[in-house]
Amino acid sequence: MESIKKLFTKIKDKIFGAKNDKTRKIAISLLFCLVILLILTVDMIPRDMEFAVGQESPVDIKAPETRTIIDERATRERQQLALENLSPVYQENRQALEETREKKDEIFAFLLEAREEGASLNEAEVFFADYDMVITEEHWEFFLDLSTAELAGLRLQLEEALSSLYQGPLYSDDHQYNREQFREIFAGLQVEEEVDYLTDIFAPLLVANLVVDEEAVSEREQTILAGIEPVTTTVRSGELIVQQGQEITEEELQLLEDFGLNRGEISWFQITGIALYFIIITLIIFYYFINYHEDIWQVNNQVFLLESLIIILFVIAWIISRFELEFLAYLAPVAMVSILATVLLKTAAAVAVTIYISLLLPVLFGGNFLLAASYFVGGMVGAFSVAEVSQRSDLVKAGFNVSGALVLTIMVLNFLNPAQLLLDYVIFAGIGLANGLLVAILANGLLPYLENGFDLTSAVKLLELSNPSNPLLKRLLVEAPGTYHHSVLVGNLAETAADQIGADSLLTRVAAYYHDIGKLKRPFFFSDNQFGEDNPHDEIKPNLSALIIRSHVRDGVELARKYNLPQEIIDIIKQHQGTNLISYFYQEAQQSETRSSLNESDFRYEGPKPKTKEAALIMLADVCEAAVRSKNFNKSNHSRIESVVRGLIREKLIENELDESNLTLKELNVIGESFSRILTGIYHQRVDYPEEIDEEMRRLKGGDSAGEGSDNKSGSGKNNQSGTDKGD
Repeated sequence: MESIKKLFTKIKDKIFGAKNDKTRKIAISLLFCLVILLILTVDMIPRDMEFAVGQESPVDIKAPETRTIIDERATRERQQLALENLSPVYQENRQALEETREKKDEIFAFLLEAREEGASLNEAEVFFADYDMVITEEHWEFFLDLSTAELAGLRLQLEEALSSLYQGPLYSDDHQYNREQFREIFAGLQVEEEVDYLTDIFAPLLVANLVVDEEAVSEREQTILAGIEPVTTTVRSGELIVQQGQEITEEELQLLEDFGLNRGEISWFQITGIALYFIIITLIIFYYFINYHEDIWQVNNQVFLLESLIIILFVIAWIISRFELEFLAYLAPVAMVSILATVLLKTAAAVAVTIYISLLLPVLFGGNFLLAASYFVGGMVGAFSVAEVSQRSDLVKAGFNVSGALVLTIMVLNFLNPAQLLLDYVIFAGIGLANGLLVAILANGLLPYLENGFDLTSAVKLLELSNPSNPLLKRLLVEAPGTYHHSVLVGNLAETAADQIGADSLLTRVAAYYHDIGKLKRPFFFSDNQFGEDNPHDEIKPNLSALIIRSHVRDGVELARKYNLPQEIIDIIKQHQGTNLISYFYQEAQQSETRSSLNESDFRYEGPKPKTKEAALIMLADVCEAAVRSKNFNKSNHSRIESVVRGLIREKLIENELDESNLTLKELNVIGESFSRILTGIYHQRVDYPEEIDEEMRRLKGGDSAGEGSDNKSGSGKNNQSGTDKGD
């Protein structure tokens, strides 16, 4: 088992690297971007599902979401019907009669010349083609049979007919009407059998005096079309579009393309748009953490934690999207990320990540950005619900809070679609409830694995460790009760001061409970567990005593690892004594040995010095509580206690033990005031009861209070005279 843990630790070190290994951070972040981008665009990669009209569908194809589709064919039919009643707009052509006469004169000139020169039918066809007129052999023979006088008479008749004809309208878009008008007028001037010939020949030369105004007509058409509502049809999520084995129609193929279900080609344009949107949003979130959460950005495992949570969420959301049901999009557990980020890091980071996810995740569900509102609300409620987490059950409560918020939000969002059925509202409400339940399950289930995998300690874990029923604390209480009592007092001192200087008060208190667990190996070599018994240090040499005292740090680290305590607590156990000198035994050694044979490093703790404010607070609280407890104050004297406390803090400052803790002089002053006030309350001198009151209390309580005032009479004892170094 131990070898597996070591292997796992090596793997973590390989992945995370140094605390701020920029190269590894960039590599992992690029991998994160590629994974998320792949999840967002994987559905746009073509599959073996390209359809065509008339092809039999190999599978049942259902609509992945509810969508209102424009029926293009029905819309065109409606538009055509509206345009059928559109009357044309005409412009008057005042030169129409003159233009027609010119054509008429040119034709008769040709006919006279043709008679004289004996032109062929082919020559006649070429000539009349220039006037958009068709002449047959019968027509040509008719003209050739006419005499010159008859042609002249026909010309006069045609002139009269044109004068009469142009008194009425001739339309550029109705040649049949023009032909009928010409024939009707010409019929009164010629015999019946000749009218058809003349109409065929001369009707096409008519120039319309009313010409269609195409621009005005186009404007009227656009106005009419703009006022026509398109014909739409609503295809509901899960509705069958094409049945297996059915031939695909043109309308069904259009539906498949509208839903993006016809995977013929890669939509590079759409993929590019999604990629650019993703890059913009991701650069913004990276910029935010680099500039406003440097404490997170500088720690690789915290950055990787956030990226891993986002990937887990997107994988879950992608799986949900495979079911192609619109309402399931609301099941994506965004609040899971918000809750875990809050518990493991801090609320501000969780808020930023929630906004990032809310803006990006709707892309996975067809770009329905109404989902962003529900994701944002659920995530915010989840984050704020665990901002002051005190126990693991708070995660379950947060899940219920998310459920309530999502039910309300989803219902309000769906009020925007009045076409929804009552059943839809019930389903959406159920999805909101299920989301909160899923969030609670995932958050509770993932939390311990994330803590161990990323070497992070949550408030929930710390609260569990602070429980007196914890096996290690129970051992400390039973096997080293004095150390347990001392640790609790140190925790109270350090926690109060941490609150006042802005340090992590919960971590400080819990670490204080465990800072001296190394004393469990040899509890009676420490004065707080001797209880008036003989002092074993009296029988051994000072350098051996110092070695035993020093070893409680190393023993504590080993015991902490055995019980799987968080790394933050292990670090504080290592640092809580810094490189302090065990002065009591060092002075004894100086008296019993020659100074030249003494090595001061043998009487100093191995360190390292406190690296954080929390570790420094525990060092100061540890030494101050032990020192004040070892003093024998004759009366309650706050000034004397404060003098001791400030003297010890000044001593640690002068010895450079606090150099790496980032504590300021102002904070040290606050710490001194806090320690002095609390220690005065703990170690105040109780007032003796007069004997008659003492006897009366014994009579009333059966003697239970007889010793209430006896604490002040107890001597300090031999073991209390050693100060802070002789075992404390």
